[in-house]
Amino acid sequence: MWAAWAQTPPAAAPADTQGLPPVVHLSIKGSGRLLPLAVLDISREGGDAELEQRAKMVSTFLGDDLRNCGRFEVLRDSLQVDSTGFGPVLERWGAAGARALLRGAMRQREGRTELFATLYRLPDQRVLIAKGYPVDQGQALEAAHRLSNDIVYALTGQQGIAFTQIAFVSKRRGDKEVYVMGYDGYDPRPVTNDRTINYSPDWSPDGRQLVYSSMRNSGWQLFAADLVAGVKTPIRTPSSSNTAPTWSPDGRRVLFAMSGEVSTDLYTVTVPGWQIQRLTDHPEVDSEPAWSPDGRQIAFTSDRTGSPQVYLMNADGSDVRRLTWEPDAYEGSPTWSPDGKRLAFVRRGFDGFDVVVVELEGGTPVRMTSGGSSENPCWSPDGLQLAFSSNRTGNYEIYAMNWDGSNLRRLTYGGENEMPAWSPFKAGTR
Repeated sequence: MWAAWAQTPPAAAPADTQGLPPVVHLSIKGSGRLLPLAVLDISREGGDAELEQRAKMVSTFLGDDLRNCGRFEVLRDSLQVDSTGFGPVLERWGAAGARALLRGAMRQREGRTELFATLYRLPDQRVLIAKGYPVDQGQALEAAHRLSNDIVYALTGQQGIAFTQIAFVSKRRGDKEVYVMGYDGYDPRPVTNDRTINYSPDWSPDGRQLVYSSMRNSGWQLFAADLVAGVKTPIRTPSSSNTAPTWSPDGRRVLFAMSGEVSTDLYTVTVPGWQIQRLTDHPEVDSEPAWSPDGRQIAFTSDRTGSPQVYLMNADGSDVRRLTWEPDAYEGSPTWSPDGKRLAFVRRGFDGFDVVVVELEGGTPVRMTSGGSSENPCWSPDGLQLAFSSNRTGNYEIYAMNWDGSNLRRLTYGGENEMPAWSPFKAGTR
């Protein structure tokens, strides 16, 4: 939180999975902005038990991906195609208001297992996807991610988030280390093993590096961890108290808060080159900076008018103006939506912090969470999701939800998990 400070050992369980929704009546027309997508049970060529198990795994993972991407109302159809053929199934769902239908068949081909998936646009029954996805041992999750991303692209023309990742800080092994996991909470793995306190990870625009603040060499020092090469490089600054780092949208600089003898102000440092530029100069604390997606503005937290509030300024430090005005409130941890139209931040109430979202062009701040204390919000790269940490169940864990507060789900289990940072779209995937 405010100065970037905040919080066992058992391995985290996968994210909550509930499979696909139950069979729905054909009278359902879909809800609002969500595109109604009918999904048939995956059929199998043959009664092989292993084939059936892989079909169930893919179905569960795919259902989670489609439900959690924030784009579809998933309509489940467990009816099998009868002797009249597949055409009537498409006609029924088209008449019911579904905009697309997905069918899949698990089969063996040349000694390998694959899911052959077909996506139809409705009501014209145009085939948008007809493709095989490998589902050999250990590939069920990857196959589901690839298919769900293909569905998102085919129906919306936008990238899917199934291969994105979330960096976070966890105490599951005793110390506060930086971890990375899938967007759905699967496969958490450590990035650091410093046996000290690490905070505030943030992704480089290319998704290759994480910048974070660490106590590994005494004092708060910034590091850049190359996730591909496995190399961690110290970022040189003239202070031993550097916190809340964040990459510039062009990947050339890191913006951070640096404490001197008199105050804590905001600075940028080039990476590499280590050229320092001061952006704020105020006797009170300025911290928690966040770049706008176009790199022209910076949001940050400051207590220059008393309690911490969210401020905006130009990227060169000029034109500082206050954004939040809730009387006597503590408001901070701002983060921009990828389209630059919204800002998420936290506001302290009677029982802790809540995540609040405001439209930057004249909107009213809307509270998105309740129960416990919800902190450190971050946006998914498509702008449809928010991740945050919350102690609503006792320990701090990472949660995700649609940006409007719906579809809340828990991603981590045990070990005190906080400070999530959502990656950009993974290179090479749609």
